[in-house]
Amino acid sequence: MRSIFIFFTVILFFSTTFHAEAQSILSKEISIAANRQPLGKVFDLMEQKENFKFAYYSKLVPRDSIISISAESATIENVLDQVLDKRYEYKETAGFVVLRYAPLELILILEKNINIGESCLITGYVIDANTSLRIPNASVYEKNVLQSTLTNKNGNFVMRIKHTPQPIELTATKENYKSVTSMFLPEVVVDEGKKSNLLDYVVGDFSNIEKSGLGRLFISSRQKLQSLNLGGVIAKAPIQFSLIPSISTHGMMNAQIVNNFSLNIIGGYSAGVRGFEIAGLYNINKMNVEALQLAGLFNTAGGNVTGVQLGGIYNNSMGNLIGIQLSGGHNSLRGTMNGIQLTSGYNKVEKDAHGVQMSDAYNSVKGTMTGIQINAGYNNIGQNLYGVQMSAGYNVIKDSLNGLQFTAGYNSVRKNARGLQVGAVNYARKIDGVQFGIVNVSDTIAGYSIGLLNFKKGGYKKLSTSTNELTNVNIAIKTGDNKLYTILSAGATAHNNEEQLFSMGVGVGKNIPLGGRISINPEFTVHYLYLDKWQDTNLLLKFDAPITYRIFKRLAIFTGPSFNMYSSEQKDISLPNAAYKFIENRTERFHLYKNKNRIGWIGWSFGITLL
Repeated sequence: MRSIFIFFTVILFFSTTFHAEAQSILSKEISIAANRQPLGKVFDLMEQKENFKFAYYSKLVPRDSIISISAESATIENVLDQVLDKRYEYKETAGFVVLRYAPLELILILEKNINIGESCLITGYVIDANTSLRIPNASVYEKNVLQSTLTNKNGNFVMRIKHTPQPIELTATKENYKSVTSMFLPEVVVDEGKKSNLLDYVVGDFSNIEKSGLGRLFISSRQKLQSLNLGGVIAKAPIQFSLIPSISTHGMMNAQIVNNFSLNIIGGYSAGVRGFEIAGLYNINKMNVEALQLAGLFNTAGGNVTGVQLGGIYNNSMGNLIGIQLSGGHNSLRGTMNGIQLTSGYNKVEKDAHGVQMSDAYNSVKGTMTGIQINAGYNNIGQNLYGVQMSAGYNVIKDSLNGLQFTAGYNSVRKNARGLQVGAVNYARKIDGVQFGIVNVSDTIAGYSIGLLNFKKGGYKKLSTSTNELTNVNIAIKTGDNKLYTILSAGATAHNNEEQLFSMGVGVGKNIPLGGRISINPEFTVHYLYLDKWQDTNLLLKFDAPITYRIFKRLAIFTGPSFNMYSSEQKDISLPNAAYKFIENRTERFHLYKNKNRIGWIGWSFGITLL
């Protein structure tokens, strides 16, 4: 290794953008011709010819503007200068050419480079290349030692940089200005070997975190200006220590650095973490979190989370989740979820979710859920569910169910329900499975609704009054559809000279058309009979097969036989007890068999149905 000891400072000024050592995309030659074509179409043609992609902020690049160009064996950079009128800056990264709107130019002026111990003090200022006016709040950074500062209101800056075995490269940048870099050799031993390049350029807009409520509260205005100026310039570092975001081992550069380990006593701000980050109160990351993030109050990331976020109150990711969010209050995700959200309060996913959401109060997925939602209160899915939704209160699926909805309260599926709904009240536009509840409501049934009341649009809704061999007056409500309807009934004896009998029944039936106005309705019902006292349970099982004849559009009569099985807790229903003897006397001529506590007989019924 050859080294040179320099006793005086040699200053070299030049303006440049970052290029790879191999042939860059921008230096490749291309031939292209377009006559009055949209700019976006010209970009597409360039991408196809040279196998790369453009990346840019769509609001600042007029893809619809009409241009004409004819270039033969010109570099891509020259072609871009022609079609964009040199109003943009170009950066290369991983197969992309990033277009940054920068119609203005600046000049970096270095005034002093003074050695003080093991560091050098650098002073200078930044001016507008066109007006020569000094520029405040411009970012000045050194890419090898990862130090940065902002110019003051007079455009001046001061930086203290530790001695480095490489030439110092100072870059000045500001929003809407092209970046400019100045290189000089400090008065130290310089290694002319291979230079390290710690900086990279990341495609994307990561300003959302600074615009958020937490970002406005915890990130200083100077850090926001620095982040705005530097944009996608990103570096990597093994460790960060910070007290608060503005007091950090990375100084003003912390928002541009991805750390392997970050310890934040109160709170910290960085570009991202790949490893482990822990804070007493809060962690704020401009981009991605990979591995474990732990904070006493909250964690928030402007990009994706791959790993685990553990926050005392709140976790947030403005990208996607592959892993786990665990908090005491609220988990929020703007992208898709592949993993688990667990909280005592509120979980939210703004796109699709694959995995598990569990909370005490509220779970929400705005897209499609594939997995399980479990909640003590309210579950909501904006599109489809493939899996299970369980709550104690309220479940909503705004598109279709493919699986199970279970609640003690209300289930709602706005479109098709393929599977099983179990709840006190169930609603689905179309049933391709089974509804089981107290009240079931649907527009179309291809499956089955089983409940005390079943309401279907255009379905089977009947009110019947009838008499039979046991009870003189009976009223029944029948709801559902032709293939299966539910029956709620009540009956009583009507003669004053007899013991009073009251019945309450529930059952199911089926309507089988026989042609014309005639149909048969096999029905199975279970009745509780009140005879003198409540202590003994008296059950009557009935199977009816009445023939129904429709007289008018909404009026029908029916009659037919029934098979009955009566059972009582009274030890011997043949003993002389007036109340219990009443049933035996009423049905004696129809008996099929009788023992101490059971009677079976053939009966009949006749009645009128309002359709």
